[in-house]
Amino acid sequence: MSDEDGVSPEVLRMIQEAQERMTEEVFEETLRSQAHVEPDDLNVLLDVLALGITNSAWRNSCVENWHAEGRLSDGDMMRINTYTTDGIRRRLTGWTTEFGITSASSAALEEVDGEDADVLAGRLFRWLTNPGRKLPVGMTLGELARTKEDLNEYEDHADRSLGAFVGQMEDRGVRFGLLRTACHGALACAQWWLHPTWPDRVERFVSVLDSPTDTHWGPDGAWRKKLGAEPPAVHDRGVLRATLLKAPWKLDGGAAEWITSAGIGYVQAAVSAEAPSATTSG
Repeated sequence: MSDEDGVSPEVLRMIQEAQERMTEEVFEETLRSQAHVEPDDLNVLLDVLALGITNSAWRNSCVENWHAEGRLSDGDMMRINTYTTDGIRRRLTGWTTEFGITSASSAALEEVDGEDADVLAGRLFRWLTNPGRKLPVGMTLGELARTKEDLNEYEDHADRSLGAFVGQMEDRGVRFGLLRTACHGALACAQWWLHPTWPDRVERFVSVLDSPTDTHWGPDGAWRKKLGAEPPAVHDRGVLRATLLKAPWKLDGGAAEWITSAGIGYVQAAVSAEAPSATTSG
């Protein structure tokens, strides 16, 4: 026999058992051991929470399809994703402050209830789906979407994603839901801006720019040679470092494209015999 949705009782039991094994303690240990994130530190937790929300409600949507279609380059995605992460992080700060969460400890999140979480999700949804929202690449969200159908597709995705985000908090508690999404951000977005490892990634990346024989560039520095001349915005290493650390979305298009092609997302990974293709970081 099976339930009305065609799922057998055995499968339902397995799902329930798996869900029961997911606890705040499990998420906290995962953050500490797998991502080197201290879950009791509210600021760090909100950083990776912003990453998790951005990844789920923005990047892993039809936006990625638009990227694959050529509407956005790798450099564009880097700038838009970091700008979106920053916007969500700012709204998380405003939300916690409004509800009196001023302690440095994330334990204060236990005082927040489901209705408060609804307020947060509503604000994020309105900001993310605003067709007039100006993106750092010079166009609005509406212009990027191009058609009402495509914009509606993104709105539907954001609604489902944020609905699931709130739903888990209503079912298991606000702190549980926030920790779960923070785990997603910490583990799935380890190469992104605002991740705790990002400063080390930036330092490593800036250092290899002046080391053409570094293993990052592959055998005989082949990858570095294929990149071509550095754009002007990359020349001043100090300014480049500061921009990457504080606001990567402020890079100009040429610099962002060159940096993603140079593999900032790979600098801490082992280099294979053949340099990997460019990736989008953050």
